[in-house]
Formats: sequence, structure tokens, C-alpha cells
Amino acid sequence: MSRDAALTDALRSALDPAGPLPPYAQLRAALAQAIERGVLRPGDPLPTVRALAADLGLAVNTVAKTYAALKHDGLTENRAGAGTTVARTAWTGGLHEREAVERWRQHTRDLLAAGVQPAALRGALDDVLALDSGARPDRDGQEERL
Repeated sequence: MSRDAALTDALRSALDPAGPLPPYAQLRAALAQAIERGVLRPGDPLPTVRALAADLGLAVNTVAKTYAALKHDGLTENRAGAGTTVARTAWTGGLHEREAVERWRQHTRDLLAAGVQPAALRGALDDVLALDSGARPDRDGQEERL
């Protein structure tokens, strides 16, 4: 089975017409997961919009909307003559990082709305980053390497 056929089969199995998400969101998640897991690697071409739409039984606009969302997320890029490819900057785990950062941002907004002062949040973040880097503040507030 060719790589394209295997990808199409995997995408087809990820689509649930009765699912709570619209088809473009299901396709977007399935393609993002394939990129995240390394099934699709940087530089790999994606099927053309028309070919994928025909293979999956979806409207061309549905696949085009999916590809636009993946490009917006930085997971794909369009190059003249090469069509849509996995972005050269896409890397395994990248999606998890973006999701984690977005959760952190939302949690930070919630804390600010609850009245936590920005300085307290900055201090807490600095403490976590210092511990993660192997440094800690000494009694005078200077960094001390562990």
C-alpha cells in the first residue's frame, strides 16, 4: 500500500459523520496528529485538495478549509510547484506545546480575572523557570547554580 493510500485510509477512519465535530475539524485533528506523531514529516507533500476531497467523499471547500487551518497553525506551508507540504518548521510534539501554551495563557487570564497580581504571576513563573534551569536564587536574590 502506498504512503498516500495508507494516509487516506487513516484519515477516512478518523472521520465520523455522526461525530460532534464538523468534518473539517475532524480532518484537521487527524492531519495534525499525523504530523505530531511523525507519520507526516517536514517537507512531505499532502494530497491535493481535490484528490483528498474525492478520496474521502468530502466537499472541496471542506478540505481547503482544513488546509488553511493547518497553515494558520504553522503545520503546513504552500510552495509554488510543490503544493501543500508539512512545514519545514513542524516538529514532533509541536502541537502539544502550542496547546500547552494556550492552556497556560487561559489559566493566566483566569488568575488575573480572579485578582492575582501580575507581579505575583511573574515571580511564580521566574521561580519555576529557575528551578527548571538548575538555578535558584540565593539569599541575596542572586542566581546560584545547583
